[in-house]
Amino acid sequence: MRQIISTIFLLLFCTDYFCQDSSKTKKILIVATNVDILGKNENGTFVFELARPFQYFVDNGYDVDFVTPKGRKVAIYPKANAGLDIGKIQLSKLYISKTQNSLLPTEVKCTDYVAVFYPGGYGQFFDVVNNDSISTLVAKIYENGGVIGTTGHGAASLINIKLTNNKYLVEGKKMTCFPHWSELKDMFVSDYGKLLPFDMQEVLAKRGANLIVCPSRPSPTKECTQIIDYTNRLITGAFASDADWVAEQIVKQLQITR
Repeated sequence: MRQIISTIFLLLFCTDYFCQDSSKTKKILIVATNVDILGKNENGTFVFELARPFQYFVDNGYDVDFVTPKGRKVAIYPKANAGLDIGKIQLSKLYISKTQNSLLPTEVKCTDYVAVFYPGGYGQFFDVVNNDSISTLVAKIYENGGVIGTTGHGAASLINIKLTNNKYLVEGKKMTCFPHWSELKDMFVSDYGKLLPFDMQEVLAKRGANLIVCPSRPSPTKECTQIIDYTNRLITGAFASDADWVAEQIVKQLQITR
């Protein structure tokens, strides 16, 4: 009888051990949008902030899923082939499958993910930012030790995320975002900010973020466009051109903490 009990215990232990071990998947969640127009211009998630980070995560052994408020097709702009390296990614079967079949928030199991990446664009100003289900998912991933990364306008998606202590996720955290001065000066797509429902730089500051935003002069430098808050596992880039760097730093941070 004692031998039978020991055998049963060993079987149960081994089953539990292997179940736990097999559940340790390496997955990264990319939060994107379903909104594909702003004013009269095509919009959504900016392909230059999406394609290469996606491929970088995949090339480094991570399974990548997309989540959008409505699921299914991710709104991505420009829709045309972006040429050379990005165009190659756009034509890959995995990229097409993932971006055509984004998950609904209810289909995401938060314990499966070790990081969340928010690429820029304008669509998230209108559907992601106020989506409680996505905000709750990201808060759970973060509080489970996950790394958060944003680039460009992707930082706008963070403003309403609250943690279980009822504090905003961004409160007290060092970060950057797309500068308001550049919105007013350069971004004709948003009619120089007039088509946006809020100024994310202003709201992030009100939420208590420790914002580091480059002035318009002299020219922006990496010291204010590429910010890592190591203690709080938050990596932010100010411009679309910082997307590759954010992806690289997310992977580096995961290699350190996992």
